[in-house]
Amino acid sequence: MKVKTIFMSIVFSTLALTAKEGMYRVDDVTPAICKDMQSMGFALDPASIWQAGKKSLAMAVVNLGGGTGSFVSPDGLIITNHHVAFGAVQSLSSPEHNYIRDGFLARSLSEEIPAPGYSVRIMTGFENVTPLFKSIFRSGMNPQKRSRRIDKISKRLIKKGEAAPGNECLVAQYYGGREFYLVTYLKIRDMRVVYVPARSIGEYGGEIDNWMWPRHTGDFSFLRAYVGPDGRPAKYAKDNVPYRPLHYFPIARQNLKSGDFTMIMGFPGTTKRWISAAEIGNEIQSNYPERIALLEQYIALLEKISMDRETLKIKHAGILKGLYNSIKNYRGMLESLRKNAVYETKLDAENKLTAWIASRPALKKKYGRLLADMAALAAEERSQGSLQTIYGWMNRGCRLFNWGLTIEKYSREKAKKDMDREAGFLERDIAAKKERLPVSQRNLDLDSDQAVFAFFLEKLLSADSTGIFKILRQQVEQSPGAGLDEQISAFVHNLYDHTRLADLDFKMKMFAADGKAVAAAGDAFISLAGKISPDIDAFNNRKNSIANHWLQLKPLYIEAMMQMRPGETFYPDANSTLRFNYGRVEGYSPRDAVNYEPFTTLTGVLAKNSGVFPFNLDTKVVAAFQKKDYARHMVPELNDVPVNFLTSNDSTGGNSGSPVLNGRGELVGVLFDGNYESLSSDFFYQPAITRSIHVDIRYVLFVADQVNQANNILRELTAE
Repeated sequence: MKVKTIFMSIVFSTLALTAKEGMYRVDDVTPAICKDMQSMGFALDPASIWQAGKKSLAMAVVNLGGGTGSFVSPDGLIITNHHVAFGAVQSLSSPEHNYIRDGFLARSLSEEIPAPGYSVRIMTGFENVTPLFKSIFRSGMNPQKRSRRIDKISKRLIKKGEAAPGNECLVAQYYGGREFYLVTYLKIRDMRVVYVPARSIGEYGGEIDNWMWPRHTGDFSFLRAYVGPDGRPAKYAKDNVPYRPLHYFPIARQNLKSGDFTMIMGFPGTTKRWISAAEIGNEIQSNYPERIALLEQYIALLEKISMDRETLKIKHAGILKGLYNSIKNYRGMLESLRKNAVYETKLDAENKLTAWIASRPALKKKYGRLLADMAALAAEERSQGSLQTIYGWMNRGCRLFNWGLTIEKYSREKAKKDMDREAGFLERDIAAKKERLPVSQRNLDLDSDQAVFAFFLEKLLSADSTGIFKILRQQVEQSPGAGLDEQISAFVHNLYDHTRLADLDFKMKMFAADGKAVAAAGDAFISLAGKISPDIDAFNNRKNSIANHWLQLKPLYIEAMMQMRPGETFYPDANSTLRFNYGRVEGYSPRDAVNYEPFTTLTGVLAKNSGVFPFNLDTKVVAAFQKKDYARHMVPELNDVPVNFLTSNDSTGGNSGSPVLNGRGELVGVLFDGNYESLSSDFFYQPAITRSIHVDIRYVLFVADQVNQANNILRELTAE
């Protein structure tokens, strides 16, 4: 009852300005935010956060595609998380050179190696273009027409923005589609691995400690951005040179302590704080339970396939790492949503909104049916939830199936003008897909891919109670077998026996071919994609129809909530665009009689060392600890080397690798996680327990110095 009382007191004020909450856009530095930040210790000019084309904090922050990083030297050196750079070392690893296990250190520029599939984006433009979309706000507009108009305007803006070489643009929506921004990035394609610690440091504690506090992991890595000799982005070439950023973060010289101001900047992926009660009901009652059940089986399948085969363990390391993280997140999210009564709290807020609307006759026409319409749309969305979950993971997990669908669809879309194509099939999109092919190819194992495809195919057909995938089912049922399981087995074997999509050259040839040549190739997966395209189109059309209706309703919902609370400062949900947030170094109390301090130490790292994965600490760390030659990395208040620390900063997935700055804009750490108890803060912020977890820059320096003798890194960081 106490928990609910706390939540009831902050109903929807959680969306308003507080000292800690809020993932703010870089143009949202209001006088109130400035005053609050300065009262907590921010010592810079607020304008230093973002100035287009000029030296500013934002110019040192980079988007790594699902993660964040930051420049820490004038020569393009980037610090991020071990788990963000994990894909690079995983792709480069083999049983003979296991960089996952042993780590990697380039002691000079010439030893740095290309990071397969990696690129970085530096935001160079952030323009409010909402006035250009004014026609979509016309009352009564058909949802599909509204969506098409948004798409048309967005493509026109993107095309114009990308006329400059090296630019990559997107049109981002905020507040459910009430506001639109043109975001411009400089995309750097030549990325190289510089320094990654051993897995027993970078992933110390593994899934046991994941999302938990106290933590003791060195979750950091270093990459470097390269450009052509002319300073412009270019493909990898030996004569490329390190990129010179407009700004980079110096390493903090002053020790961080409890209560100190901290600011993070990064690219948080998705929050749902403007979500309705009906949508939260879907998450609790079906979405999360179904995702958990599916991933449990998927993980078990991959673990079984990889057992006792070192090559496959390396190939599957990246996807399993992601799956372990996802399923623990889903479990924690479900537990937190239930425990913290988030549905009930949202419902209470909406009941108040209903009463507020009812008391104002002038608003009934505009908002009177709003919540009922949202509940009906959420129910329709729930009816598609199982198929969406299965099909989404199927597309991600089955490479040959995904390649077949992509090539076949592109062979039809390329006959259209570039701006008339569906999203994902513009020339720039296909170029990006082709760039990623070699990395995906490197991790391909046909037996595994076949087993995963059979697994998801059975799940999809079993869940398809309305017959959306009727053509796919007919194709399967034409195969020999006594029942669906046997038919699937025969169907899948035949596909893999008659495809060439495991051949990289063949795939590239198919991307270059016209529709007639693609069809004439007779590849089994591409042919299947053509046959089931009506299924896929119907499935996507239904999904898009729901999304288009949300685009009609959600802006009204947010508008009504804002009108009900005049005078407050609000912020939009995270959407993978650059945000800043501020807080302080601060512990928390997760339950009665338990209080967590904000720092962990090297002594705590050694105390967990059992010698058994994931607490099998690198022997070099043990030796360094026993040698006791690390006084320059110690903090007097702790009488130890700080390892990880907590802050009250507001973050979510995508913030991994975000720089943690002190009030002078100096780097004090790197964000890598949130805490388990507050996972539902993605839906409803909880100030008493929401914390972000970071690796302390002093532990980074300790490991580089005492464990790996990475003197070149230390010199570049000006730490010596």
